[in-house]
Amino acid sequence: MSIVISGDAVSKGVCIGSAIIINKDNIDYAPSFIKKSQVDQEIKKFIRALTNIKAEYKKSKDKVRDNETIIKLMETQLTFIQDDSFKNNVINRIKKHLHTAVWSISSEYQIIKNSFDNIEDKYIKERLIDIQQMVISILDFIRSNKKQNSFDVIELENKIIVTEEITPKDVIDIYHNKGLGVVTSHGSVSSHSAILSRSLSLPMIVKADAAQNLIKNNDTLIMDLDNQMIIINPENEELKYFKNKKSKKTSIEKDLRKVLKKKTITNDNVKISIMSNLELSEEVKYLKNDCDGIGLFRTEYLYMNRNNLPTEREQLLAYKKVFKKMKNKPVTLRTLDIGSDKEVSENIKVGEIAKNPALGLRGIRYSLSEKNIFKTQIRAMLQAGYNANLNILLPMITSSDEIQKAKELINDVKINLKKDKKKFTNKYKLGIMIEIPASALQADELSKQVDFMSIGTNDLVQYTLAIDRIDDEVSNLYDPTNPSVLALIKKVITSCDKSKINVTVCGEMAGEALYTRLLLGLGLKSFSMHPQAMPEVKNIIIKSDTSRIRRKISAILKCNDISKRKELIKSL
Repeated sequence: MSIVISGDAVSKGVCIGSAIIINKDNIDYAPSFIKKSQVDQEIKKFIRALTNIKAEYKKSKDKVRDNETIIKLMETQLTFIQDDSFKNNVINRIKKHLHTAVWSISSEYQIIKNSFDNIEDKYIKERLIDIQQMVISILDFIRSNKKQNSFDVIELENKIIVTEEITPKDVIDIYHNKGLGVVTSHGSVSSHSAILSRSLSLPMIVKADAAQNLIKNNDTLIMDLDNQMIIINPENEELKYFKNKKSKKTSIEKDLRKVLKKKTITNDNVKISIMSNLELSEEVKYLKNDCDGIGLFRTEYLYMNRNNLPTEREQLLAYKKVFKKMKNKPVTLRTLDIGSDKEVSENIKVGEIAKNPALGLRGIRYSLSEKNIFKTQIRAMLQAGYNANLNILLPMITSSDEIQKAKELINDVKINLKKDKKKFTNKYKLGIMIEIPASALQADELSKQVDFMSIGTNDLVQYTLAIDRIDDEVSNLYDPTNPSVLALIKKVITSCDKSKINVTVCGEMAGEALYTRLLLGLGLKSFSMHPQAMPEVKNIIIKSDTSRIRRKISAILKCNDISKRKELIKSL
């Protein structure tokens, strides 16, 4: 009889394979001492471990030398073992208290762990996982010179790895040794290891608490990432079903990709624009010429996983890479949007961590507060947009005043670029994100002051319903179809139509097939989404009749029963 356990899926899909258990040693807090004559030897053990880890990470970085993002993730983790205070504190414990290297490292980690207890911000709190992973790596090197638990020396091909936690280096080793997937009993979907696994398309489920107690070596596993569960030793019928599901999914994806070559026109001849969201400039090389441009480039990822600000030149090169690939198609660069679930290094941030980051100094508020950072970014954008199709998007706008102040700073930048004799564009379009009820309610007025609008449904739902979308305790209440949310979206679309400016939905709703016809019925003609969602959404659009859908929309907007409302949406 099969056993089913749950966890948090990092990606989607189905993964079927044989389990291999990797037992990584836990952090050991048991007191252990040495003699005075062993001090130098114990310090050498510790230093050797740090040196070996750096060398191992360098080997792993060489395997992914073309992926700047992954390299930055690994370098961020390495900053911990290069930290002088950590290193000196461990050595002092060995010297002064005659503690073993293992106990000294474990004790120092406990102090760091305690310092995280009072931090409320979820993103920063989860960085402790990255520190813990590095501490385990150091202890592994000290305890065993054979490195028997290193993912780089174990036969992993066609195996699903089951372990407590893994580091970004482990993820790279698993990927290059052709591991099928990863199941961890601890971890977080926003840890660096999880980010890396998504980047490498390596299936992963974290926080599967029961995994190590119930899964044994060579057990057959089905990772059903869509339903966030793992089936241990499935029955023949279950195995047959999921193999078929995986095969069908692959076949459907292959067929759907063909639809990208068709024009995006509905059955009743309404032309629709489908654009791509982009997190990293490196991702642009995977885009085909089938999208209508970049509807949202989240520039904040240039600022993350590093200890200093990206220079004007760094940003310029990153943006140019995107413009070059897109040729003359529109590219929408959103200015820095940090805060809430998008944190940057404390070396970059100014001021204390907000008690409620979602309501704090984020988006345009941060840019108007840190004018030099904003101006540097605008300089790079305007230069990269020379002879290209540039859209500049301002996030978290709540008033006309913020738009005017941003325009003044952009004009200052243009004056300085002229003085510096730099080539830059004067033909850009300026737009604003509608992600707060205040801006949606003012859409009639705000639409007269900008060239386009983008609706960020993720935050619009969060702020309208007062629900933190990354809080597990209330995330089940997150409902993009709530009548108040839909009314705001409709109002913005109508306001933009009146002002004859373009409006795009670039939040998660745009890439959800369930909501495609709903958005068409609200009058939307421009979608921006993750590239993987494009084929299915486009297929729905070209098979839709917007005039027929619009006739059914009023019933959905008036329906306060969530179950009935979802049925009405499905019926579209």
